[in-house]
Amino acid sequence: MECAGDSGGRKWGQSPIDIDERNLIKIKFPALIMSGHWNNDGEAKMRNIGTTVRVTLEGNRSPATIQGGPLATDIYELSEVVFRWGSSNCKGAEHTLNGTWFTMEAQAIHFNKRYETIERCWHENDGLAICSYFLQAYQVPTWDEHPSFSKITDDLYKITQYNSYTKIPANCLSWMRQACQTPGYYSYLGSLTTFPHYECATWIVFPEPVRISENQADLFRMIRNKEGRCIKDNCRDVQKLNGRMVYYVN
Repeated sequence: MECAGDSGGRKWGQSPIDIDERNLIKIKFPALIMSGHWNNDGEAKMRNIGTTVRVTLEGNRSPATIQGGPLATDIYELSEVVFRWGSSNCKGAEHTLNGTWFTMEAQAIHFNKRYETIERCWHENDGLAICSYFLQAYQVPTWDEHPSFSKITDDLYKITQYNSYTKIPANCLSWMRQACQTPGYYSYLGSLTTFPHYECATWIVFPEPVRISENQADLFRMIRNKEGRCIKDNCRDVQKLNGRMVYYVN
């Protein structure tokens, strides 16, 4: 979600952060329930928006939603999934874990349905819920690439130019299931990582990285911006924690 406007007053702090496992608060919440993200009905669309790759779920399908966990009683609906990467496979994810970088990060951005539209969520403390997935690249032969993630990367060549788009398989987010099957996750209050950095998000960061190939990661670096240059780095630097609590939920 690439926004424009004024960030306004600060509430708690910015994202991303380094998640230091030595300083976590362990807590139990009700079960986190994700529904509809990897269904095989309707359709999915992937677009080059000039700063990243955006995936949206569309057509005749039930909305993908998330509820439970740290989200109280509210239901959040998926708006889009965006990707962050760097110029090498050593650094590209926005969040770090114990100071360790991952190759990429996928962020599933959900808006609180209580506010009806995502635009009304930007100035609300509980406006967004963002699920973060680490992606780690490994040197593997092409035939051994992550098959579910290939539903995205196989068509990236079609959207190298700014504002181009293509349809992709409706269940293109099925690779998320692997990360969601880990026993716990991290959660904290933060912001959008793109301007204007509204502090309106509950972040849910899954610790288990999704294993992709070096070739799959390289394909994202072929995506071009408005000026026609390849996007080599679109991740924001780690921000100060500013006394915020980071929770480990299991």
